[in-house]
Amino acid sequence: MVTRRRLIQIGISSIGTLTLFYTNYNFGSKGKGSSGDDNISSPATPPFKDALPLPFPPTDVGNQHQLDVPANAKHFEIIEEQAMIKMHRDLPETSIWRYRDTNVDSITATALGPTFMVKMGEDKQPICVRFNNQLPIDHKGFGLTHTTVHFHGGHIESRSDGFPENIDNLGFHPVFEHGGFFDYRYDMEDPGYSTGEAHTFDRPSTLWYHDHFFDFTGPNVYRGLVGFFLIFDELDTGDENDTSGLQLPSGEFDLPLVFQDKQFARDGSLLYNSFDHNGFLGDKFLVNGMVQPFHRVQRRKYRIRFLNGSNARFYQLFITDKDRNTYPFDLIATDGGLFSSPIRGRESMLLGMAERREIIFDFSQFEAGTAIFVENRLRQEDGRGPKGDFLRPDTPNKGPRLLKFIVEGGKVEDNSLVPNSLRPFEPISKAELKRAKVSEFEFDKKQGAWTINGKLADLSRPMVSPMMNQPAIWRFINKSGGWWHPIHVHLELMRVISRNGKRPPLEERDGMARKDTIILGPNDEVEVFIKFRDYPGPWVFHCHNLEHEDMRMMARFDVKPEE
Repeated sequence: MVTRRRLIQIGISSIGTLTLFYTNYNFGSKGKGSSGDDNISSPATPPFKDALPLPFPPTDVGNQHQLDVPANAKHFEIIEEQAMIKMHRDLPETSIWRYRDTNVDSITATALGPTFMVKMGEDKQPICVRFNNQLPIDHKGFGLTHTTVHFHGGHIESRSDGFPENIDNLGFHPVFEHGGFFDYRYDMEDPGYSTGEAHTFDRPSTLWYHDHFFDFTGPNVYRGLVGFFLIFDELDTGDENDTSGLQLPSGEFDLPLVFQDKQFARDGSLLYNSFDHNGFLGDKFLVNGMVQPFHRVQRRKYRIRFLNGSNARFYQLFITDKDRNTYPFDLIATDGGLFSSPIRGRESMLLGMAERREIIFDFSQFEAGTAIFVENRLRQEDGRGPKGDFLRPDTPNKGPRLLKFIVEGGKVEDNSLVPNSLRPFEPISKAELKRAKVSEFEFDKKQGAWTINGKLADLSRPMVSPMMNQPAIWRFINKSGGWWHPIHVHLELMRVISRNGKRPPLEERDGMARKDTIILGPNDEVEVFIKFRDYPGPWVFHCHNLEHEDMRMMARFDVKPEE
């Protein structure tokens, strides 16, 4: 009998064999309707008919797990399951996969997984999370019910990172099937803690978790295995009335939003083109699992966290009114956490897959009854990426409206602030840059599959083995012509040193921002500084266009202990 691994090995030199592999696994619909028409569109869904879903945090279940964790650790239990969910008022229920807190019943739970809210720093709260795989063995359609959960952007031990595949030399088996479970330990330690030089400025703010199973991340995430993971500390306290911290908008005025695009059949089921290895685009826009919802807001400041949870779609987001006038906002964070200081007066933001941005927007400038929209003006026609380039994306003067805010009531008390200093840190020193080891990684397309340094992913051996706590410069080079690739490196945040030989833009510049995902536009070359601290072991880096990732644009790296 030929195993799954053997079929992949056979298919490395032949895209036809890879197609046979997917067909043998009943990978699912090719994104066609019953007529077989490649251009079928989702059913009509008038926008702004449904309220924005807001998942609850999970509930501590007490220590029931198999890990040795600190006494103050919190313990959670999450079920991975198939569920029927309304994703629009006028659509039949849709079969999805999701993460659900065991303390929330299946009717109350949303499409999006529970939102974790965890502390780092002086009052850090280590957590242990058991994920139970209750996905159906006999499911129909695309995806595979083997799972491994990636804590995206987390600084944690290798065992709990969500390595994509079970490999004998790992020392652990991260992939679990129906009826199985895995206990994840997130200690919430500061990077550098093991050397006594904890870098408190390297704390993130908006993280997320999602499935990361090798070859099937795209369909499994598209089916719905996604959730938020928010970080707070003594600076970013999550309490706008706490004058000892930054006093950023908090509570109900702190909105995490994940943007995704999907395609639906007339019966409400999800369509997915298993054979589109370039990157799957849907024709419906969802926020927190609902097609173009609305959300009622008060006349005051809000902290809005944006996550691009799409498989292959980029976004250029604007805040607009009914007449398409744009309104500026304060940009305060990226996927690497809070900026050193806010970037004020921004009118739009580019968001690649897996990237996050945080803004402060003040609704007090509008009268009650005003409608304000999140609008995507980026022109993108296929998985190749958007039109234009990283610094000059093609943005017509209007685009689809993804979310509607309805301003309500009179002016309210608002103690929140947008201080001039957020989480300041110094750029990497010249001395540190000078002693850094340089590695180059070329991202390309060969024989219909996606490669790094000319190689398809082989997770049984590392492509590079950096030394723990030693400085490194990684040079990411896009050799694939007009294709775009958002590159995600596990374990550590990166500092962007240069983009195409020049100083990078402010929102990714060292001394202002840290990143865990770097966009490579057409023919881009980006240099990043990175230092792998605290945790030895195997990790991966890859393109976060999920179809590129599944078609082998991934590599393993092993962090070696200091000699």
